[in-house]
Formats: sequence, C-alpha cells, structure tokens
Amino acid sequence: MIERTIAPEVAEVFIGLARGRRGLYRDDDQLEQLIADAKAALETADPETVEIIRRFARAEVPDGGVLFHGLLVDQEQMGESPRNAADFEEKDRDPVTEAALLAFAAAAGEVFAFARQHRGQIVQNVTPVPGHEYDAVGTGSRSLLDWHSEDAFDDAHPQFVGLFCVRGDERVQTALAPVDRIALSDEDEAVLRQPRFMHGIDKASGGTGRPEDGVQGAALYGDDGKRFVRIDTDCAAAVAGDEEAAAALQRFHDGADAEGVYVTLGAGDILLFDNRRVMHARTPFEPRYDGTDRWLQRVIITDDLGRSEGRRSVRPRVVENELLNA
Repeated sequence: MIERTIAPEVAEVFIGLARGRRGLYRDDDQLEQLIADAKAALETADPETVEIIRRFARAEVPDGGVLFHGLLVDQEQMGESPRNAADFEEKDRDPVTEAALLAFAAAAGEVFAFARQHRGQIVQNVTPVPGHEYDAVGTGSRSLLDWHSEDAFDDAHPQFVGLFCVRGDERVQTALAPVDRIALSDEDEAVLRQPRFMHGIDKASGGTGRPEDGVQGAALYGDDGKRFVRIDTDCAAAVAGDEEAAAALQRFHDGADAEGVYVTLGAGDILLFDNRRVMHARTPFEPRYDGTDRWLQRVIITDDLGRSEGRRSVRPRVVENELLNA
C-alpha cells in the first residue's frame, strides 16, 4: 500500500477553501460547489498526490489502497466525538475536514450515498454509538467488524471507500485484505464465483443482518482473470445445505486472515481503498463515551454515477434503495 505525507502548505489549502461555507449537510447546491472547488484546489496545489489517486482508481497501485498523512484537524472546532451524528451535522462550522476528504475522493471518482444509510448524508460521521456495541456496523465497538466489502447485497455497491480520521485511537486497527493475495484452489475459486451464497442486509442499511433475509449471489466476480469481491462475512452464508460452498467461504475467510494488513489511523489521515479488490475490517475496542472516542468521516465513491441514474430521483447523489423501499 502506498503511503504519502501531505505537505503543510497543501493541508492548509482546505482551511481557506472551507472558510465561511455552512450548511454542507443540508444544501445539495453548496455541496456540489464544495466538491468542485476542493477537487480543483487539490489538483492545483498537489498534482503528484492527484496522480497517485488516479493510479489507485485505475487499479495501478499495490494492494488496492493508499494512505495519506498530514491533513489538518482543529480538534477544538470539531468538539466532542458525537454519539449522535445528526447533532454534529447541525453545528455551524467551517467544513475543513469534509473539504479535504471530498477533494481526495473526487480525484478517484464520484461521491454518492444511499438513502438508507446515515440519513442519506454524503459525508458520514462514524463514531461508537451506545446500544450498537455488539452490532456488526461501523458504529459498533466491542465486537470485531469482520471482513467485508461495503453494500455487498446491492448492485450499486461502491467502487471505492474514503475515510478521514478526525480523531484516532491507538487501540483500534483498520485491516485490509487484498483479495488477489488470498490463495485459493481452482475449485474454491469456481465455487465462490457461483450464486451459492446469501448476502444479508446489514443493520446500518435497515436490514436484519441475517443471511436468509438477504439476496442470493456470488462472492467473487470478474472477467479476464480479474478477481473482485462482493461479500460481508458478518452477514453472509452459503445457501442452506450447500456444504461445499460453506467450506469454500470458510477457506476464503481464513485466507483473508492470513493476508490482512493492519493500520492504526491517526488524526489527519485519509485512507482510500478499492471496495472491489479489498475487504476491510475493524478490531474491537472498548468505547469511552466521554467525547474522545475514535471518529471517522466516511464517503463512498463510484467510477460511474450514471449506473444508478434510475435510482436517484430525489437528490442528485443519493441512491434510493429498491431492496428496502428507502
């Protein structure tokens, strides 16, 4: 995975860019202008970083991920880690961290969101939430968030994911498992490419998380020797009675364990990873609920927003969920 430290003068660009911009979470027109301005500012200030991101988007970097250090976070302005993201999103503040994340994400593709998640917010604030401790969702904490790709049950699943670490926690690690590294027999590869698995709809998307309540499909896909992944192991299982598929899925999971790359995100880090080429996970931790908990801002990214055109009738970047009638 490529790592790069952003120069201080580049990091400061986003302070000026965000100054005086309010209503990011409530106004689509302001959001569109910020995305355009942030992307242009990064292209001007740091074309080398933009080229790295574009290489990442073309699948030309190792292990499907890039990690950037050195972005700026004003911890006083950000305030306490929110237990309720909606409350934070109503604050009147300059969106410096959002501007930086949107700039990096826009260099890779088009940011979007699902109506079913985080109230359709494009930039999503993810912190541990009381009552979610043992849920297999981003706002959980005490349980392992196991290997998964985002929105595996949905045909509009994102190509890329972007994370900005607003507030880090040395106890917590984000894990990436590049699927090309996972050793599989030809037989297991063939099984995983067949629609012999049930993909549950996770609780963050309004589902039960149970495989039997989801949709049926394959775990791997891709033509011409390419291997792409589409599974959430917390919410997936082989079709009932298919022991061969269950065994192949377990070996795939074990292979991800063997190839996992673990990183500890600190404040000012941006991590981009390929949701098709990489599964990711998060280690368990004990939440403090004292305003200092780990805090990420998250975006999902597509390389072709037009693919979901028929499901964006209300807001330009928010996909309505046909599966759950969201």
